Amino acid sequence: MDVSIIIINYNTTEMMRQCLQSVIDHTKQNSYELIIVDNASSDRSIENLQSDFEQATFIFNERNEGFGRANNKGINIAKGKYVFLLNSDTWLLNDAVSIFWEFMEGPMGQNAGCCGGDLLKPNGEKQVSYGNFPSLAEAFSVLGFYHLYKSYFRQHISSGVVNTDDQVKAVDYICGADMFIRKLVLDRTGAFDPDFFLYFEETELSYRIKKAGFKSFLLPLARIVHLEGASQTNQLNFDKIKIYTRSRSLYFRKCYGRFHEFSMNVIYYLKAMAQYLVSFGKTEYLKTARIVRTQDKL
Repeated sequence: MDVSIIIINYNTTEMMRQCLQSVIDHTKQNSYELIIVDNASSDRSIENLQSDFEQATFIFNERNEGFGRANNKGINIAKGKYVFLLNSDTWLLNDAVSIFWEFMEGPMGQNAGCCGGDLLKPNGEKQVSYGNFPSLAEAFSVLGFYHLYKSYFRQHISSGVVNTDDQVKAVDYICGADMFIRKLVLDRTGAFDPDFFLYFEETELSYRIKKAGFKSFLLPLARIVHLEGASQTNQLNFDKIKIYTRSRSLYFRKCYGRFHEFSMNVIYYLKAMAQYLVSFGKTEYLKTARIVRTQDKL
């Protein structure tokens, strides 16, 4: 088996159907298996896909395991030389699998642990496809100092980078929406850290891959549409912020130690306070404050 394609579903059945069909339509050069892991979706129509995609293996979790832990279940049963972790809210525009395979099997990919492609919005506009490892330099920069070195910040410091050319390049990490990983590397480094529920899990795994002596590469020739955040609801914004903040703190602790974690938290706290103070005098804030005071009187 060349590649094990693992896709996590959480209430994205119709998008999953489109994603699976794009894989089948475009993947012509390599042998592959499809592994679908459902994270206890409330929309149980995912079960209908079993009859439409009989070649796929389905795993049904009893609860939402998050991104990393769900992928680990697929990785545990994967038979491929490579695992291709693909989001359910994506679809392939070309034979990305063969592009990844040929690169990893070729001379330039011999020291590669992971690669990924160019992520696009449905209208063709490019979006974040890779990034630099989160750092105190980034935390410091987002206080406003990045305005002094915008170009350098975008390319060498920012943890989210939009690709601007067609050159193959070594990067710190690939976006979790389309990670093509050598299985032997995962056997050495371990898969996703189960302490992460959502966010930063692919970054932490990529950090371990780099520490083990392997590189990650962006291959712009592979083109994939990504409907970012499609499995998350707008009603959970506050919960998402809490999960994101916890995962960011966890990443810094695991990768750099508690001093870096503490320093990062202080910097982002100062940023949040500054944003609060700036918004304090805005018209919308004052309107809200007047409404609250009126309700208190009632």
